[in-house]
Amino acid sequence: MEKGKIGVLVVESDADARIELVKALEADLSISFVENAENTDDALFKVIEQNPDVIFFEYPLVGKTGSGIIKFIQSKLPEINIVLVSKTTNYAVDAIHYEIYDYLLKPITKAGLKPVLEKARQRKLLNLESRINEIIEQKQEDKRLRLNTAKGFLIINPEDILYCKSDASYTELHLTNKTMELTYMSLLKIEEILVPLNFFRISRSILANRNYLRKMHRNECIFVLSANGIEYELKGSKTQVKAFVKTEIE
Repeated sequence: MEKGKIGVLVVESDADARIELVKALEADLSISFVENAENTDDALFKVIEQNPDVIFFEYPLVGKTGSGIIKFIQSKLPEINIVLVSKTTNYAVDAIHYEIYDYLLKPITKAGLKPVLEKARQRKLLNLESRINEIIEQKQEDKRLRLNTAKGFLIINPEDILYCKSDASYTELHLTNKTMELTYMSLLKIEEILVPLNFFRISRSILANRNYLRKMHRNECIFVLSANGIEYELKGSKTQVKAFVKTEIE
């Protein structure tokens, strides 16, 4: 289904009324498909198969499924907009009981359709945006890294890494739990991964987690990290001290 377009299901036992409404909906270019059913029993299968964005239900409902179809949609497919269509306003109280606030009288006019369809379109776009944001948040939350180590591989959250220290072509990962893991990746490769995650170079051989930085002794080029009540003094270089101070000022 195209973005911004909506799918519609018409549930109407009167053939003439059904054909008339379907024809009016098919003329709307913002609608991707229009399905129809004579009763709630036929409609249930089409709801599951087609997953429309809006459903026009003839009311009172016709079919053995009865009000069960409304309860099913509201509990399992709450993103679907339900519209009740009746010959009289006598059933408006029922609509309120079902928490359905779109209620149209027959014969349905284009003016009556317009706000209902626009509401369905806006709701679909909002749901799509919410899904996208949810996916982005989930990806942002899952920051775990898979790094090859001397023992096999390590799945780790960058927040658990206090600092990284180069050891020839290997890198020592010093963790906040006071342990150390050795990875086959070079410090340069590690840096590419961790610098965007708030790590910074303090020397040619050490990459530190900025989140644990507590002090810096500029004259001695000493960076002090603290985790779980323990302080770690790491020797930096004058070049990196200047670069660090510059970024802090900016």
